[in-house]
Amino acid sequence: MTPPRWWRRPGTGILPRVLAAFVATLVVASLVTVVLESRLTRQQLEDQAITLFGEVGDVLDARIASDAVRTSQLMSAVSQQLLAAPRGGTDDADELARRTLSVVRTSDAPLEIVGVVEVRSGQVQTLGLPTRWGIAPPSPDAATEVARRASSSQRVVPLQGGGYGLVYVLSVDRLGMQPRLLVTGFPLNNVAARRYLEQTGVDEIELVVAGEVVAATDDARVGAPPVGRWDLSRETQQLEDGRLIRYVALGAERAWDTPAAVGLVSDDPLASLDGALARTRALMVVLLLVVGGALAFALAKVITRPLIGLTATATAIAAGDLDRSFDIERSDEIGRLAEALERMRRGLRAQLLVIRRQAEALQDAARRMVGVQDAERQRIAQDLHDGIQQQLVVLRMQVGAARRELEQDPGQVEVVTNDLAESIDHLLDQLRTTGQRLFPAILSDRGLGPALFSLTAKLELPVDLWFTPDPLPRVDAEVEINAYFLVSEAVVNTIKHAEASRLHVEISVDDTHLYVHVHDDGVGFDPHGPGHRGGLTHMRDRVQALGGVLDLTSAGGEGTRVDAAFPLQRPSGSVVGALQVEQDRGDPPVEVDLLGQPELPEDRVRVLLDRTVGDGELPGDRGVAPS
Repeated sequence: MTPPRWWRRPGTGILPRVLAAFVATLVVASLVTVVLESRLTRQQLEDQAITLFGEVGDVLDARIASDAVRTSQLMSAVSQQLLAAPRGGTDDADELARRTLSVVRTSDAPLEIVGVVEVRSGQVQTLGLPTRWGIAPPSPDAATEVARRASSSQRVVPLQGGGYGLVYVLSVDRLGMQPRLLVTGFPLNNVAARRYLEQTGVDEIELVVAGEVVAATDDARVGAPPVGRWDLSRETQQLEDGRLIRYVALGAERAWDTPAAVGLVSDDPLASLDGALARTRALMVVLLLVVGGALAFALAKVITRPLIGLTATATAIAAGDLDRSFDIERSDEIGRLAEALERMRRGLRAQLLVIRRQAEALQDAARRMVGVQDAERQRIAQDLHDGIQQQLVVLRMQVGAARRELEQDPGQVEVVTNDLAESIDHLLDQLRTTGQRLFPAILSDRGLGPALFSLTAKLELPVDLWFTPDPLPRVDAEVEINAYFLVSEAVVNTIKHAEASRLHVEISVDDTHLYVHVHDDGVGFDPHGPGHRGGLTHMRDRVQALGGVLDLTSAGGEGTRVDAAFPLQRPSGSVVGALQVEQDRGDPPVEVDLLGQPELPEDRVRVLLDRTVGDGELPGDRGVAPS
């Protein structure tokens, strides 16, 4: 991913970058944490709310069952009293039924329904008991089915005039001659719904009978379909709007019973918590940003303080203060960076010292080249004076003598002209020899091989000339010129000083170098002795000027061997090439003043053109461990 533009701006410091990165990371982490925490918290709260709501439904279910058990036990106790009484007429049975229902009714205020059902006819009587709700007569078959049960039971039955009631039924077959059903209960209306609401503390109650809401705490819900699946009792359901609903079944019999349930409805339990949770999360994010920002600032200061020190040291070194060293006391990544910079500083110092020595060597070589050129000019001037100039004077005298001789004897024209032609030919030979010494034309026209053949052909000393490959390919003119004059100078030195009987010259070329090997069988000499510095230095300058290598070996009585290697391409690592690369790359120019500093003692610096500097050997490397 590409960093933003402000991040890549050169003027942007590392401190704001670290702060920005830390704050961005903190924001992302906070958002992720808040999202995950919100989902986990909401899920846990929803699960807890569903569990608690289910417990409320279980409590209501247990209460309804407890009321049924309590009422059943009371009616059973009264039934036992009735069964223990002596058999009598109908009046006695009606009185005992009336007394039983009165006792049961007075024990529980909500029991507003009372009645006695004749099993055979299905007729319902109140026996003079006050009641606001009458029971719709059941069919004789349904009454007979209910009468077969000895204990009381809970049922949802229709009422006269509409509606339903939750009743408790006790079969009594010894009160008189006919079996009867004692019935008591309460209507399933809005009053019953509000009573269930007070008992549970939920937000809404609906009473469902046969799939229809017959009563509810919200009057608008009466007659509407249930909000949930009312047939799923003892199971908490969650609606799409977040509300919870749980149905508790009423009645559990088949005969003279209608399926019904009490529906407990609770609004979204998390609706009131969302605002508080949102405020808490926002406060948490703000606190995280404040605390994290402060920690990020402190951490960034701790990180950037050593980096600022490294920057100051690097700036001083770039300004030329190579005695400044980087602090490498730390052992962490910054310490390793400082150690790498310190090694780079020492390497830079050594390279600058080497460059200064090389610059001095180049200056010495330039002075020597100027001296050689001056000496060559003097030699040429001396040759012109001693040779060509004298020949011209003689030729001028011959012309004067020829004029006088022809005036006296015109018949001597042929003799005189032959003498003049011979003198002119001799003069031309001397001019050609002088030009050959300056620069042989055959070298540029035909190459190094023919030029060396021409050079050695006129020598009295036998020369073995070998080329690999033969003929030699043409290479760079500068390489051919310096190789030719290197061989020429070696030949001249052999003739002058070696007292050799034979000379061997070998030239070879490969893809990268041109090699020159010159060996004689002369008396040899000590290369390090006095009197031989000038020629050897001149030969070495020729080779090193092209980045080559010269090796001269000689000893008394063993002859002399000169081996040189000329690179066919200028090495990019040379001093001139390196400086040119720096300039072409657009870096600041090399300060020449650095090369003009006072020279350090040789025994402390130990810098030569052919020797590198070891770690810890430079002045100013204060306690730096060698690499």
